[in-house]
Amino acid sequence: MARRLIAGRRVGSLEAEVLEELWAAADWLSGREVWERLGDRSRAYTTVMTILGRLVDKGLVERVEEGRGHVYRAAGDPDELTAQAISSLLAATADPRSALAHFVEGLDDPELVAELAAVLERVRRA
Repeated sequence: MARRLIAGRRVGSLEAEVLEELWAAADWLSGREVWERLGDRSRAYTTVMTILGRLVDKGLVERVEEGRGHVYRAAGDPDELTAQAISSLLAATADPRSALAHFVEGLDDPELVAELAAVLERVRRA
């Protein structure tokens, strides 16, 4: 099974497929709707439900009760999930300012540094 990194989390190929379906959806989906959208009827519904639970545990998917069941949606788009992962990492360190400074100093992409500077300037003005 091919594994991918999404927002710093290792996910299997089926987890990635489920996330893709949730990102494509305009609204919350039930587990059955996710299973149907995957289109592979040889895959058990219970397998998809297990995957949804794992993605909830990883913080990549949100779940709320609706009626007698649950509905699901991605906890954010790929960029939002990555930003959440970075925030979690910074919150977990004793000195987030120092960690962030080390990260920025290690950037070797001048265009990215310029974009970061522009974002920081926008935030300062707000």
